[in-house]
Amino acid sequence: MTRPRTVCNVPGCPNLAVERGRCQLHQRQAWDGKRNFEGYKGDWLKIRAQVLKEEPICRRCRSRPSVTVDHIKPRLEGGSEGRFNLQGLCKICRRQKDAEDAARGKKRHAEKL
Repeated sequence: MTRPRTVCNVPGCPNLAVERGRCQLHQRQAWDGKRNFEGYKGDWLKIRAQVLKEEPICRRCRSRPSVTVDHIKPRLEGGSEGRFNLQGLCKICRRQKDAEDAARGKKRHAEKL
């Protein structure tokens, strides 16, 4: 049995949702930052290994091991792939940084509307 379609969960949008609670107009683009996506292969894996070797301790909290590499200035905000724009972070600090980046992105998106 299929569930009835719902209204888009973007405030003020009257369109019917097609996937993940959003209408066709408000669908989010898939994030291409996962390792297996285009743009994060070959050279990226070498750069990532270099950053984690150079920064074994999280640059933010300076107490836990770095396990992930983060763009200081996100690519969507004009950040580059250069070493100067990369930092090693622990999982906790990475989640916090991602939340901050997402909040800025949502604010930017809301200002465009």
